[in-house]
Amino acid sequence: MDNHEFTLNAYSLINRLVRSRCISLLVAALFLLSAHLANADRVGDFFKKLGQSISKAFQPQPTPHPTRKTTPGSREPTSRGPTATQVAPTPTVLAASAAPADKAKGDMPYGIPVPGRKGTVISPYSPDGNYIDVSAFAPESAVRDPYTGKIFRVP
Repeated sequence: MDNHEFTLNAYSLINRLVRSRCISLLVAALFLLSAHLANADRVGDFFKKLGQSISKAFQPQPTPHPTRKTTPGSREPTSRGPTATQVAPTPTVLAASAAPADKAKGDMPYGIPVPGRKGTVISPYSPDGNYIDVSAFAPESAVRDPYTGKIFRVP
């Protein structure tokens, strides 16, 4: 007995599989080669942002420290001092110069001593509160503010 029909079906099945693989490989190759020609800005941006939001979800986020406002009857402070993450910037320190003797007359304000820094004051005229080195001058001496140019006395 000759099973001619079975042989023909097997041959056609194998032939179809080979053709479908060739077509699949051809489509995949065209897809990969044309990827640089496609302009998928919106779709690409969407997936990029989606990936970034997923990756950021698993990273620790810093928690903000809100400042509390007080009401007239409350006893809580309006703001907290600097924490480990909030460090106050160091002010600039400039040296004072001697004031001319003719301008050092009259009633002049005194510099404000900086706690913990001997020989350093804050000018009574400076709105920024920058430090001034007056260590080379005796108390009661008249010096010129290097920031504003105005004259004040060393405390």
